Amino acid sequence: MIGRRVTLALALLVLMGPAPAVAQLYRWTDAEGVVRYTNDRAVIPPAHRNAATDIGSPAPRPAAPPRPVVERSVVAPFTAGGPINVAASINGAPLVLMVDTGADRTVVSPGALARAGLVPAPGRAVRVLGVAGSATAGEALVERLELAGTRVGPLPVIVLDVGVAGVDGLLGRDVLDHFTLTVDAARGQATLVPR
Repeated sequence: MIGRRVTLALALLVLMGPAPAVAQLYRWTDAEGVVRYTNDRAVIPPAHRNAATDIGSPAPRPAAPPRPVVERSVVAPFTAGGPINVAASINGAPLVLMVDTGADRTVVSPGALARAGLVPAPGRAVRVLGVAGSATAGEALVERLELAGTRVGPLPVIVLDVGVAGVDGLLGRDVLDHFTLTVDAARGQATLVPR
């Protein structure tokens, strides 16, 4: 019985013990006009101590509301050694682009550009160099190219027919830089995830 009373008395003493000290912050301005902060009033030079303002205790910032996680990606099946083609759209018009990690710029055929309601910029000629040779092409400004739920643009694209059946152009590094491309040859699939 006595042991139980002692244990209860010790528990009450612990619960009624001193509350943790709340740190106060003081703001004061030094002789050079620099605003300073401290939690120890004693470190404020005596000449400035009376002018120091107690600004209370620091409070943590309220927690930011959690951002919804939206995982958008494009998974493109392909045959080992074959091209990787992805579905995209320009101004809402659907098209198929071949992933070309060696192309600096995205290339879109004139027909696909026309479906999107765009025309090449008049008088703007671009010299294109590739493994198959060189050509002169036009250029057009695409306000929005959408891929994997991500909008890229405004984007100047090269207007040129790449001569590959079923493909409306090449997806170059100017767009690919906005994504992480993972190629899984064993499964025969490539995944583009927005960065």
